[in-house]
Amino acid sequence: MKKEKLLHKLQFFFDPAKKRKKRHREELKKILKNLKKKEQKIMDQIELTDDECLKKLYQTELEIIRLQRKKGIDVLQQLKENKDSVD
Repeated sequence: MKKEKLLHKLQFFFDPAKKRKKRHREELKKILKNLKKKEQKIMDQIELTDDECLKKLYQTELEIIRLQRKKGIDVLQQLKENKDSVD
């Protein structure tokens, strides 16, 4: 058991592609968190405003953010599946 963990750590240490992929996943997670915060902020602004024109503008921006998050989540899941199939 300990040998397997050590071997796995050594493979990760000496394989720069794995480091790059892990860093990419971590950055993607940060971006998704920021998009979620932005989505919540816009939803709050929609609730507070009475101007219909402004609401439509916020709604359009909200749809764009949701699409970006969905695409990011799909990419993250694909990266995770690829990681699982390689290990």
